[in-house]
Amino acid sequence: MPLTSGTTASSVSRGCLVLLVGLMTMAFSCEHTSGAEESVASDSGRSEDEASTCVLDEHCESFYRCIESTCQVPPAMSGQRDEETPVLSFFSPDVEVPEEGGEPLVSFYTELALTAAEQSRGLMYRPHMRNDWGMLFIYPAERTLSFWMKNTLIPLDMIFIDDAGEVVGVVEMAEPQTLTPRSVDRPARYVFEINGGLSAELGIGEGTRVRFENMEGHHTPRR
Repeated sequence: MPLTSGTTASSVSRGCLVLLVGLMTMAFSCEHTSGAEESVASDSGRSEDEASTCVLDEHCESFYRCIESTCQVPPAMSGQRDEETPVLSFFSPDVEVPEEGGEPLVSFYTELALTAAEQSRGLMYRPHMRNDWGMLFIYPAERTLSFWMKNTLIPLDMIFIDDAGEVVGVVEMAEPQTLTPRSVDRPARYVFEINGGLSAELGIGEGTRVRFENMEGHHTPRR
């Protein structure tokens, strides 16, 4: 503001001092508030690593799976495996299935769906899957099994396997994101899901025999 005729130099000096003190107080207040806000944000937020930690698959979003306590791309998409990765090998009906080795029609690495939560989620939300991988659903005993394609983005073949390790039927090229129940007319203990069209291409059908590898005994065929 401009000086008036009644304003003295002393009063101007005092006014400037008051103004300077006020500005310094405001600056300190703003800095202190900003620091407090940053502290609150830091305490309430989580780092990227913390956000990805998990205990179960259901703690992960979308198609991610809980692997070694972090949400990761599942192996059927990434192809990550080791010597202990479960394997299913398929043999012609007229071939005696050896305990190991032999000449299978094809072998697949597999993810296992064992719990109700894992089976309910299945292959939902996955944009793709490797052709040498699949997912094996394991149940306690044979029964009529029915599957749908809710939230499933890729076409699948569903291979139904009984407790003797024999294919009892195949649903081919199940259409993505459909709610139609899909089953076969014989009881099964297992369903193995692979990319749609591979069963016909590889000769997998009713009567094909299956060897289970790198799985606990109670998960393998009993007959």
